[in-house]
Amino acid sequence: MELYAVKICDLSGITEENDKQNLLLETKNMIKVRSVFAIKYYNSWIESDSLYIQMELCLDSLKNLLQLKRKLFSTKPPNRMTSFEVYISLEIFRELTECVQYMHEKRIIHRDLKPDNVLIALEEPLYYSKTRLKLCDFGLAKEALSIGAYVMSDDVGDPRYQAPEAMGTDYDHLADVYSLALIGAEIFVHYNK
Repeated sequence: MELYAVKICDLSGITEENDKQNLLLETKNMIKVRSVFAIKYYNSWIESDSLYIQMELCLDSLKNLLQLKRKLFSTKPPNRMTSFEVYISLEIFRELTECVQYMHEKRIIHRDLKPDNVLIALEEPLYYSKTRLKLCDFGLAKEALSIGAYVMSDDVGDPRYQAPEAMGTDYDHLADVYSLALIGAEIFVHYNK
């Protein structure tokens, strides 16, 4: 028996054509980025004023993983990370940078990188039990003509992780690098009680 996740997007309250296009764009972008670095897309359909997106089921999000990491290591001395905490942080950041690099090699700018949009998947076969970070939520993603090419858009993701230039209209893949740096700061910060 295979298990899937189904994202349900309510279409009834959407009047803006731009919002509808973003939802459809998400499924198109998920099809383009089939790889170990992005959530696997299986199917989508519209039913009762809702768009259903069937995709890979994941264990958790990077946001929850960072909260758990904070709880586990918060009893250590101020401003000191243990070697184990450093190793875990490096592995998380390495996997995340691989995901972003893959998207950029495919000329896709994610535009909404944040810990909520990084999921933890369990790779097959199950007996191997390897987890892998994967990007999700491609509703704001844009395809650039080439790396370094500028994209114009008024849509913005989470302002806490947005590059200043992404708040305007012209920006490139470096907007994702800015978001990645902010996430990296969260990964490597050491919390004390």
